[in-house]
Amino acid sequence: MLKPILLLSALCWSACSCAAIQILATRVILYEAEKEQSFTIRNTGDAPSLVQIWLSKKDNSSMNITDDIPLAIMPPIARINAGSSKVFRFFPTEKASAALPADRESMFWINALDVPAVDDENVAENKLNIAFRTRIKAFYRPSGIKGTLIEAGENLQWSMSKEANNLVYTVNNNSPYHISVVDFSLKKGEETISSLPGDVIAPWEIKKYKFKNVTDSSASLNYQYISDLGAYIPKRIVL
Repeated sequence: MLKPILLLSALCWSACSCAAIQILATRVILYEAEKEQSFTIRNTGDAPSLVQIWLSKKDNSSMNITDDIPLAIMPPIARINAGSSKVFRFFPTEKASAALPADRESMFWINALDVPAVDDENVAENKLNIAFRTRIKAFYRPSGIKGTLIEAGENLQWSMSKEANNLVYTVNNNSPYHISVVDFSLKKGEETISSLPGDVIAPWEIKKYKFKNVTDSSASLNYQYISDLGAYIPKRIVL
């Protein structure tokens, strides 16, 4: 089992040396019928970086690497020179079809740990090198699910209730797709009166979002959901 690369650095008081690894995608979608998908990571910095890639489950935000996910990424570790790019392959193992639900898509995280090269000058001057982790969503879509992500995003079912001095919006995702939502806000005209962080609404999940200290039920709920291509699609809900 691979373990995350640990970067130990001396305490410093001067500048940090930072790499510039960019994943050239916001999400990767692997269909059951496909042998693989690919994504590209580019080093926009001026020094080489060592990049470690691994998958984690939707609810896992730790740095732990496990081998209980029936999907894989190759290569798991790669050097990317300054100004260069590297293509990584994302593919199912033989166990994927049997291990993952057939009636809904499964969501994972692709983690990229970027460890910048150690510069002799930085070491001599007690400058700090920092390892950065970037994550993007990865989805596995079985062949049998119906509809599209856009249809699912357009057909979220909302209701509103009051709890003391709070407005509570309840959403029902009656689809086999994960809906990634950003910029939840309540607006009165063009004025934002309350907001909440974005979220992911899982297949057939019912969730509640509480706007504290808001009692004006005539406000509209505004948010954006993200398409397969990474486009932000605005929605306005008036109940």
